[in-house]
This record gives sequence, C-alpha cells and structure tokens, in this order.
Amino acid sequence: MLDLSIDKAAANANLRASLGQYFCGTDAHLFKTITLTEFPNGIEVYVDEGREAFSDGAVFDYATEQEQPTVRGEGDHEKARTVAARRAKTNVRRLAKMLQADCLLTLTYRENVTDFARVEADFKAFRARLRTLGEFHYVATLERQQRGAIHVHIACQHFPAWLSNEHGVRVRSYNLIRSMWRRVVGRDNGNVDLTRPKGRNWAHRIASYISKYVSKNIEEARFNKKSYWASRGIPKPKQTKLWFPMDTPIRDIIVLVAQEFVMKGYDDLKQFHDALNGFYWFSASKLY
Repeated sequence: MLDLSIDKAAANANLRASLGQYFCGTDAHLFKTITLTEFPNGIEVYVDEGREAFSDGAVFDYATEQEQPTVRGEGDHEKARTVAARRAKTNVRRLAKMLQADCLLTLTYRENVTDFARVEADFKAFRARLRTLGEFHYVATLERQQRGAIHVHIACQHFPAWLSNEHGVRVRSYNLIRSMWRRVVGRDNGNVDLTRPKGRNWAHRIASYISKYVSKNIEEARFNKKSYWASRGIPKPKQTKLWFPMDTPIRDIIVLVAQEFVMKGYDDLKQFHDALNGFYWFSASKLY
C-alpha cells in the first residue's frame, strides 16, 4: 500500500524533453530553480524566483538546501521559531501524503487536560496497544484548544470494518480502538473521533489539515519540543531539482510545469505565491 507509483527516471526524462529550450543544462552557474516533490498520487512544485543557486553538474539530483546552524544563545529566536515551524509543517504534510492517509483519528479527554507530558505519555501507551493489531503507519501531532485542552490528531490509513480483540472476538474496529484509548485514560475520560473525508483527494486534504497544527504548536509555545510523531517505514518522496537561466520568466516556468502535469493526469491545483520571499508553490493530485 505504501509502494511508490511514479518512476523517477521516466519522470525526469519526460520533463527534460518537454522543457526543451528552457532547460539550461550544466554550463550556466546562476539559476532560478524549481523543486518537484512526487507522491504516490500527487506532486508539489516549489519555484524559487530570486535566490541564486549553483549547480554541481548533477542536474536531476535533488540537493537539500541546508539552513545555517545557529549557535545556542545567538541569532534571531523568532526567525528560528518560524523556520522550525515551516520545516515541521512541510515534513508532516509530506509524511501524510506518502502514507496516503485516508482517515483522521482525534483522541480527546473528557477532563480539561493541559499537560503536554501527560498527553505524550498517554499517546505512547495508546500506540503500543494499537501495534498489537498489526502494522500501524501514522503521523500525529497535538492541538491545544482555546480553553487549553489538548487533543491528539492522527493521520493514518483506515482500519478494516471488523477486528479481533485480545480474546479473539470479532468486534467493530472503531469500538475496539476507542476502548484501547479509554483503557489508557480511564473508562469515562476519553473518546476517539473518526473522520474520513468524502470525495476525491482525501490524502491531500488530511495532509493539509494535520500539518497546520504542528506549525501552530511551535509558533505558540512548543519551540525546541517534539512537535509531531510518525511511524517508521513511511518512504520518503522522490524529489527532483531543475535549473533555469536567471532571465527565464517565472510565468513561463510555472505554465510549462503546470501543463506538463495536467497532461499526465493531475488536477485539483492548489497554489500559493509569496512575493515578499520570492517563491511560488503549487500542488496537484492525480485524477481517480
């Protein structure tokens, strides 16, 4: 279920052929860049409008741009917080998309629990119980509500309608999962809400929904604290970077790339332009 569906070599060859004269090769040194992140049923495209980028000659190899480390006690704390929030949000969104999450579990308490350490411990115990049912892939983060209460949001793949409990008795999966959470937090103290988005492109909607909480936590009060959890075994997305001459119009780059993926069966385009920081971002999903 977690196997990738896009062949990187073929995708690179198609892009290079379709971009034609706009592809600058390896002779130039200063470029505008686009970074393509491919998921089993979607893609994200990041267009850097103004930053100078240097090619090492490996045109189709993705090279992650590293943030310069900040010495402890030095630097702009607010900037570091913003960078950390943005990075965590991106990681959570990509993990959920690679997981192809089609189900969202929300763990709640009846009492007003405001202690992050307690919630983290309860979630750890809950994960241990879930693993007794078999392999469980997920990405999760916390949400603090206005009244201070903390909830756990878990993006995962949906469970079968029926599961066997520890006694070998078949019960409805939702009832079993809820009982596991209540065994951790108390019979009358917890509940599990299950949401399955209707329509197409559910994985991308869940990814967008859950990622907003991780950045919110860091920006508000959780800087330098663990902001999300993910199971092992979720593959990384395929990434490709392309370089264009600095005088290539950004609009031409965007139109070419968007047309390429529309022809390959992508739709449901979401886009964002940040004129201040000089970048353009869009995502698209596969037609089902």
